[in-house]
Amino acid sequence: MAKRKIKTYEQLIKENKAAIMNNQKLMNVIYDRIDRKHQKLLRHNSHT
Repeated sequence: MAKRKIKTYEQLIKENKAAIMNNQKLMNVIYDRIDRKHQKLLRHNSHT
């Protein structure tokens, strides 16, 4: 069985940027996910 190359979230966004930018709802979903990820990092870093 061939191994599939796993792409990061950022790579997928870069590849699909044009389609994403035309879709406001999708952009909101992505920004929301990035915000949550960032908030988690901020909380984690503030405890150390």
